[in-house]
Amino acid sequence: MNRPAQAFQRIRSFVSSQVDVSRSLAQALQDRSINPYPYLKPLFEKAAGVREPPISPTPHSVVYTRGSMRLLRYASPRRRYRTPILFVYSLINRWYILDFLPGRSLIEYLTRQGHDVYAIDWGIAGQDEQNLTWSGLLGGHIRTAVRWTQRVSGSDDVTLYGYCMGGTMALAYTSLHPEGVRNLVVQATPVDFSKGGIYSLWTQPQHFDVDSLVDAYGNVPTYVLESGFFMAGPVQRITKWLDLCRQIDDPAFVTTFLALERWGADAVPFPGEVYRQYMRDCYQQNLFCQNRMEVGGERVDLSRIHCAVLNIIAEQDNIAPPAMSEPLQGLLVGTKDCQTMHFPVGHIGLSASSKSPVKVWPRIDGWMSQRSRPMEGGE
Repeated sequence: MNRPAQAFQRIRSFVSSQVDVSRSLAQALQDRSINPYPYLKPLFEKAAGVREPPISPTPHSVVYTRGSMRLLRYASPRRRYRTPILFVYSLINRWYILDFLPGRSLIEYLTRQGHDVYAIDWGIAGQDEQNLTWSGLLGGHIRTAVRWTQRVSGSDDVTLYGYCMGGTMALAYTSLHPEGVRNLVVQATPVDFSKGGIYSLWTQPQHFDVDSLVDAYGNVPTYVLESGFFMAGPVQRITKWLDLCRQIDDPAFVTTFLALERWGADAVPFPGEVYRQYMRDCYQQNLFCQNRMEVGGERVDLSRIHCAVLNIIAEQDNIAPPAMSEPLQGLLVGTKDCQTMHFPVGHIGLSASSKSPVKVWPRIDGWMSQRSRPMEGGE
């Protein structure tokens, strides 16, 4: 086929795919679906000749369960460090963004560096989780996960690694239950909730009645959570699918894009009482960074944190902007061993970007490795 014919066929294919995408988007809007992923996924899989990617590919075992929560262990093929890593992820999305795709998995990377890795899968909140409080979350679920991580790994201490809201919870936990936490890593973590941009504005009491929401629904439904993220960038939510047409000849790009969209569409209900206090104390009154938030009758005082702390910030983060996380070092935590690392990626890019295995994860691993106890003779 000559070049003019090839160019014409390419243009025709591109225009056709744009029309198909537009039709699918229109159907999603007609069905009042917030996320168009289920409507568009078959089109792009067929056009690019790709299949559904292997999400969460790293081998793991379940070592503990509690209600909807599971504690997962990712054993290292060649363990070098006695101190295990325990991931605490957010309650909004699923943990497996930490174990995204083969070669693009933070958990896979850390196990290959010799770390014994654990992650909390919060599961899908149901009726039993409606009345879960911050006290039960920290002193019950996370504290038990820490103890089981110690037991299974054979270590007296752990590196607690919190991501997004999981970092806020990890900070609060370490303030209240510092025993056994050797190192604390927080990634893209809200600390000063007055600096959250549009989310800080939308959640103020004059705009958002959190009590009415929780009283009406119990656990906060996924479509309520998704609608907030959608309205923060409604145009980009649509145009990115049209832009994907331009990359249709790149199967690797399409596969990664669809995997990320699948994860984004896999939101879960938010436990109601935890959400109520999170919105009130953090977003509406900003008590967290003032050391005035109370959990189980005790103040969450970040100055009580004396273990080593690493604060990881994504410079292009629009969910937890850098200004939300930056006050941690030098102002709030009590430790002298507190380091901040900035990376030129977005909120999810810290764990899913193609740059991460080369430019992000080695620096994080280096910090943790220096502060972890080594195995005696290897394992």
